[in-house]
Amino acid sequence: MSLFTKMFGKKETPGLLPQEKNSRVIKAYQIVHDDITREQRDPGFEPLENSNSTEPDWYEYWPIRNYLHTMPLDESTLYGFVSPRFKEKTGLSADKVRRFIQSSEDADVYIFSPFPLHGTSFLNVVEHMDFFFRGFMEHGGNFFRQFDQTLDVRNMVNNSSNTVFSNFFFAKPVFWREWLRICDQLFEETKDARHPLNSKCSYAKDNGDLKILPVKVFVVECVASYVLATSKRFSSISYPFQSMPSSDAHSSLAHENARLDDLKRQWEKTRQPQILRQYRLEQNRVIGLAWPGQEPPDFDLPQAL
Repeated sequence: MSLFTKMFGKKETPGLLPQEKNSRVIKAYQIVHDDITREQRDPGFEPLENSNSTEPDWYEYWPIRNYLHTMPLDESTLYGFVSPRFKEKTGLSADKVRRFIQSSEDADVYIFSPFPLHGTSFLNVVEHMDFFFRGFMEHGGNFFRQFDQTLDVRNMVNNSSNTVFSNFFFAKPVFWREWLRICDQLFEETKDARHPLNSKCSYAKDNGDLKILPVKVFVVECVASYVLATSKRFSSISYPFQSMPSSDAHSSLAHENARLDDLKRQWEKTRQPQILRQYRLEQNRVIGLAWPGQEPPDFDLPQAL
């Protein structure tokens, strides 16, 4: 079994959802790259073409960027752009997404983030990326620090209410504009081929082949989580992370999953050093169980004392 399969293999999500009680306008798109993804598209999502991308190394960011820059946006409408693998990663159909949003309270952002243990096992999404792609904390942290010189991304907290993987979120234009502002800054900076975020990283696909991607693509995937963790301007509602599908190995850690999320919330609220130390100790134990054989990072526990 490949590393990618171990990381992201899934079971199905539960089928029960709350009763709809709202009638929000939702513009839901699924990005399509070719005839295969065009045929596999969930008919509940409108297609967003990316077959003739002029910037293929930007993957899904490029069609989203083009849409946001060229299409008129209604301030009360929710917009979402999911990849072809949305159902595979979340177990959710377009209909379930709509039903969840319509049955929820009003918010600027609705999150459908997969990989729950990936979210809780790391203090934030940058730390998560650094575990799989060492050096990401330094270069990704440097990029995000320009938007807030007081920010140390090592202490940023993403819990289950503001963690977004794979850009699986639906949001009002007020949030999309902030997301786009940061992503467009990344686009401008990485026009310089020597920029460290243009360096390549790889992971194993399901068939064992290595997929090579520029690091900047993973920075884009951190932007929504970064904005929600550092700004009080936006409200968000997440699809329950306990209901997201998990691999068999990760499903067996459901208790630890909830415990880690609770510890992060406690530390974010109190900033009591003993809570962070407790989180780090539990985190190291869970990482060893969830990703056996991978060298755990040095989380510098003395700083948590």
